[in-house]
Amino acid sequence: MKSKAFKISLCGVSSAVALLIMFLSGVFPMLDYALPMYAGFTMVIIIVEAGRKWAIMTYCSVGLLCLFLTPNYQASFLFILFMGYYPILRYSLEKIMPAALRLVIKYAVFNASIIIYYEIFTKLFTGIDMTEDMGLFGKYSVYFTWASANVIFLFYDYLLGELTKLYTDWLRKKILTRR
Repeated sequence: MKSKAFKISLCGVSSAVALLIMFLSGVFPMLDYALPMYAGFTMVIIIVEAGRKWAIMTYCSVGLLCLFLTPNYQASFLFILFMGYYPILRYSLEKIMPAALRLVIKYAVFNASIIIYYEIFTKLFTGIDMTEDMGLFGKYSVYFTWASANVIFLFYDYLLGELTKLYTDWLRKKILTRR
């Protein structure tokens, strides 16, 4: 059993790392989608070491601070609407059997989050239809992008599982064991 001081300090350090990663989205705007993924992975470490309750509290605090401290709202909304809480949710979803049902639930969560993100971002920040000047391609670009995002989500989910195994099986033993 880990002490409360350990859990608090772990959540504080993880929050600082996640915020630093999210802040870098203003420095490297081409990483709008990758940086929220990396920041979300810090939630896995908290789940493993401190538990789901601590991970949810950390996610909420990082999400709120992202809105005020990070210059890139697109990356911040991606973190808040999906990348930040999905690693926490995934930890629970992995217990669902059969695997086909688990995959359907994961895709339902992902697609609902992406639809909400798209609606918020296009209505709140742009206010215009970005596809209207693209002709025939613009008409289908939303569907192409959505299909591509679903394929990328499959890789993301797999890599998140592999990174979790890497952390629990190898890195955790290197960092947290006392000699």
